Amino acid sequence: MRARTIAALGIAAYVAFLVATIPASVVAARLGAVAAGRVMLAEESGTLWRGAARARVIGRGGPVFVDRLEWRFRPARLASGRLAFDITAAAQGFDVRVQVARGLTHWEFNDVAAHAEAALATAFAPWIASWRPAGTLIVAAPGVSWDERQTRGEVRVEWRNAALSLSEVRPLGSFRLDARGEGGPAQLSVSTLEGPLRIAGQGTFTPPSRLAFSAEARGEGDEAKALEPLLDLLGPRRPDGARAVELRLN
Repeated sequence: MRARTIAALGIAAYVAFLVATIPASVVAARLGAVAAGRVMLAEESGTLWRGAARARVIGRGGPVFVDRLEWRFRPARLASGRLAFDITAAAQGFDVRVQVARGLTHWEFNDVAAHAEAALATAFAPWIASWRPAGTLIVAAPGVSWDERQTRGEVRVEWRNAALSLSEVRPLGSFRLDARGEGGPAQLSVSTLEGPLRIAGQGTFTPPSRLAFSAEARGEGDEAKALEPLLDLLGPRRPDGARAVELRLN
């Protein structure tokens, strides 16, 4: 073997060694810079390819602290042109599992599975903080892609045993949000799974925060009368007794 070839192989092996042993602290520094301080890691261990840390995520309504954040590189996805990692995050009140991948022009979020206390949503949607939501949020998405302009894929969010400080009825019920993106604004559909508060509606969501949503809400069963104060807040009464709900955010 020629000396030049041996040297090239040696350099390649050395570079591969350096990349494989990049410490997790480098990940923390880079992530903090890219996220403009909105995500910060601490107590890092491991390497770029497999590691763990504690994290603080700054939402619009305040910080969320992650007790354990773990990541693991998925080399098999390189064959399809993706740089992918399996990520898990857990703390008191929530648990998240997702595979995050970066292609040439877009991000992918696959096999998303998350459970969280509904109160956690106020960190990312502070406009609902005064309603003090309670219950459990369950999020599932087999695959979603985003190229910073368009979203494709499907997401399902269920709010189980929902409750709000504005109503004495507990629970209000369980509800489902289905979101489907096909390149334009995501199409939204909301329905009631069970419970005395019946809501059915549709709308659109355009990232990062534009929302247009219309629905009807009504009370049913023995607790229908007790729901009247909450229904009066949701929207005006229609001739059939249901409330017309309209929500617009920009």
